Amino acid sequence: MAAYTRLRYDVQKIPLVETVRELMAVDDLAVLGASDQVATRETDQSTPYHRRFYDNIDVVAPLYRKLAQELLGRDADSHYVQRVPTFRVHLRNSLAVGEWHRDRDFGHDPAEVNYWVPLTSAYGSNTLWIDKEPVHAEYGDVIVFDGANSWHGNVINDTEHSRVSMDFRTIPRDRYRPNERTSVSFGMPFLLGDYWDIL
Repeated sequence: MAAYTRLRYDVQKIPLVETVRELMAVDDLAVLGASDQVATRETDQSTPYHRRFYDNIDVVAPLYRKLAQELLGRDADSHYVQRVPTFRVHLRNSLAVGEWHRDRDFGHDPAEVNYWVPLTSAYGSNTLWIDKEPVHAEYGDVIVFDGANSWHGNVINDTEHSRVSMDFRTIPRDRYRPNERTSVSFGMPFLLGDYWDIL
């Protein structure tokens, strides 16, 4: 059984890269500078790039919501979606996520589904790995996988390119259970209106 499903979306209709490049003030997201230290679980969301993304989430949100709506289609009305997508930067000589994990180990519901959205070419040691296998993906791909229950993570990026991506989770509304635990990335409780939202 495949560890993931690959979907595609129209990058002309949903120009995430152009928007994120403007926020980062760079011409090419794949050539961000190398890191001088390896990120940990405590530091993997604290680069200047992350701050620019989250400080400008109102700029990204319309495109993100349009993407989530397109990917979920008719299922959008029966699911909750992550309110703020998680931004990832996999710099050279570093990690994008500080440790291998299953999301359920950090309070996520086992019924959640993950959508991983690369904004650069993702390959080799700069990509997401699911169940110890690297996922090759390009801008316009969306990788859908069971992040709550599958081991996933990354390895130190020794390619010539940084990898930038964002990801989000969905949960069927009939499987949602209020959960006061808080997310690792945002410190938000897994509650509707905090971590979860309606499209």
